[in-house]
Amino acid sequence: MKVAISTLGCKTNQYESELIRESFLKNKDLIVGFKDFADLYIINSCVVTNKAEAETRKLISEAFNKNPDAKILLTGCFVSLHQNSQNENILIYTGRKNKIADFYSNGITESENIDSEKITTFANRTRAIVKIEEGCDNFCAYCIVPFVKGKEVKSKSREVIIDEIKQLVNRGYKEIVLTGTEIGKYGEGKGTNIAILLKQLKQIEGLERLRISSIHPSHVTDEFIEEIETPVVPHLHISLQSGDNKVLKKMNRGYTREGFLKVVGKLRKKDKNFSISTDLIVGFPGETEDAFFNSINIIREVKFSKVHIFRFSKRPYTPAFFMKETVSENLKKIRAQRLKEVTDAERIGFKRRFLGKTAKVLIENFT
Repeated sequence: MKVAISTLGCKTNQYESELIRESFLKNKDLIVGFKDFADLYIINSCVVTNKAEAETRKLISEAFNKNPDAKILLTGCFVSLHQNSQNENILIYTGRKNKIADFYSNGITESENIDSEKITTFANRTRAIVKIEEGCDNFCAYCIVPFVKGKEVKSKSREVIIDEIKQLVNRGYKEIVLTGTEIGKYGEGKGTNIAILLKQLKQIEGLERLRISSIHPSHVTDEFIEEIETPVVPHLHISLQSGDNKVLKKMNRGYTREGFLKVVGKLRKKDKNFSISTDLIVGFPGETEDAFFNSINIIREVKFSKVHIFRFSKRPYTPAFFMKETVSENLKKIRAQRLKEVTDAERIGFKRRFLGKTAKVLIENFT
């Protein structure tokens, strides 16, 4: 059977799509590209933004058009959001992704914990993603993630993570990226944390690079910062979302502009060229011109290596869904473009720091 897989959204979804791929390979199925003719099309969906949700619907249509007789299996966040929607032509899966092939074959969904999820490779990549945690209970005002990914924090055991990474390193992977829904909550309620995990992972023989995916500013503690040394790369993606305190409070982010800058200061004290990337939302309800300029100013002050810019879009179940929109779609576009111009300039400035220096690089993929 020919199986095609398309992945939308976060690094957690990318990891889980690898679980899906390996699940079908164990059944001797053939994995093909999503644009190819297939017997089964699997969409690992995302609904974090309106755009991502629309892309999921688009992929469903593309699969139907490519092969009207094919089966379509939908999994991921779209399924959690639209669990009451039914389509006789679409199969729905909500279980552990490493069991998805068994579900397709016999219709049975086994209940297993997060420790059952382990990958042995990462298709067409020289670095691999490893999920260490799932669930988030922060409930930021704009964010649908706790409603679709789950609010209960579940952490993979250190022993399983270490074994999974050792296997990947032995297969030649030079860099491992740790990911999760809210990675800073790793070990919560289990007497451990992300810093303790890093301390142990750094001891793995042959691991040349260890990278941490997106983390909340409140979890960048002194204990955590102390563990950022080789092979942990001097880079963090720390989500800011806004440079204005009033907007941050309305977003329920749990920190201030000053608190964020304090974290940045500690990282840059450790390494003056420490790379920090971030996310910013423009057009959140209540974002005034002054609030917007506060975001511009913090970009200039921090000098991020990269900024992901999102135009605010209402998501169901979130507090922001019920807030009165105060920024028009046109103004959101204007502000997003202005932010892009500023971030592009600062990004070039960050890169100039490395002119004339020699660095070891890692080729990430092959085409």
